[in-house]
Amino acid sequence: MKNILVVSGHPDLKNSVANKTVLEELEKNFPQAEIRKLDELYPDYKFDVKAEQAALEKADIIIFQFPTHWYATPGILKLYIDKVMEHGWAYGSTGNALKGKSFIVSTTVGAPESLYAENAAMGHAVEDFYFGLRQYAALCGLDFKKFFYICGAMYVPGVTTDEQKQALIERLKKHADDIVACLKSL
Repeated sequence: MKNILVVSGHPDLKNSVANKTVLEELEKNFPQAEIRKLDELYPDYKFDVKAEQAALEKADIIIFQFPTHWYATPGILKLYIDKVMEHGWAYGSTGNALKGKSFIVSTTVGAPESLYAENAAMGHAVEDFYFGLRQYAALCGLDFKKFFYICGAMYVPGVTTDEQKQALIERLKKHADDIVACLKSL
């Protein structure tokens, strides 16, 4: 089995339903995978760059798992990319540490998918907002395999009913199953 690294970019995973469910399902299916929960490792947002680079170097497959915040990655994941993906290590004439590694993106989106279209409220498909991640992958020589997203993944305590929460969890498990199938095919 290939070495799988999951980078969780949720800024407050302990209060998550969606991302926590996806990560639990990935861990259940791939107990050998390394899951790096950035919010737990770096609550002060001060990354151990060398430790993160070492984890990435060991990986054959890298997954970014995060919630969509304002049409982008959460700040903690953006800062992780800014700090860890150093010139000369991740990219540049001497930077090839990530070259050829498989890369998967998985995000949870609060709004319903019907709002993500050219003629809808968001004006674009979900994938359109993540052009930067595709470009990042290309610059670093990552082999971009798949972009997974699930819309309508918002849970609001006191508003979401128990039945709605359970239905959401079942949808999230199906989302995770799709990622698992992709990983098994690599």
